[in-house]
Amino acid sequence: MAEPAAKPAIEGELVWQYFGRRNDGFFIDVGANEPKAGSQSWLLEQQGWSGILVEPLSRLCAKLRIERLRSRVFQVACGAGGHPAEMPLFVAEARSKSSLAKHLIEAGTKYVATEMVKVMTLDEILEEEGNPCVDFVSIDVEGTQMEVLRGFSLERHHPGLVLIEDHLHNLSVHRYLSKEGYRLVKRTGLNNWYVPKQSQFELSTGGERIRLWKKVWANTPFRKLRVFLEHRRAARQNGESHA
Repeated sequence: MAEPAAKPAIEGELVWQYFGRRNDGFFIDVGANEPKAGSQSWLLEQQGWSGILVEPLSRLCAKLRIERLRSRVFQVACGAGGHPAEMPLFVAEARSKSSLAKHLIEAGTKYVATEMVKVMTLDEILEEEGNPCVDFVSIDVEGTQMEVLRGFSLERHHPGLVLIEDHLHNLSVHRYLSKEGYRLVKRTGLNNWYVPKQSQFELSTGGERIRLWKKVWANTPFRKLRVFLEHRRAARQNGESHA
């Protein structure tokens, strides 16, 4: 069964609440997509925050530049260090599922076009912006989270909250962030919340923490097997259709 998406307004309100409802701060939104609908950073910008919006799709970047005036838009995809200057972006029928790699999340995703996009690391983007103090980072990149994280120095920038979409097909992202000094404290929809290990976090109940443990540790092996079987079935059907 698919996991329900969190309501953006509620999720955004919780993020703002975590930061004490401050009217200033700096965010990075990687995979920004639509300017307002489903945005992890729009509410913060409404409250006086500013930030960086990273979005590789040209059509969406044009909308972001018109509607998100307190943020700087980078029309790039994020990668790890040593990345090529450009990479093909596979544009999905549902634009929010576009990615640098096909079928990382869903075997049945339909792709309708390909765009060559510039690639930068998050560290390179922040350096171009003057290395601002980063409070909040949201990452939604349809399966290439590890590449984004490998191009971002958490030790140097040390954001107070990292919100990352993770379908939990494996635990690579979780283990990486744990190794980097962050702990998982909450999950809203498909988004895992990570804060520095020494930070206090009071926005989750005991029941939520039990469900989170079950989601991450108990269910991931079964989810991993299901995804493997779905991809194998899709590959077999694709082979038969070309026979």
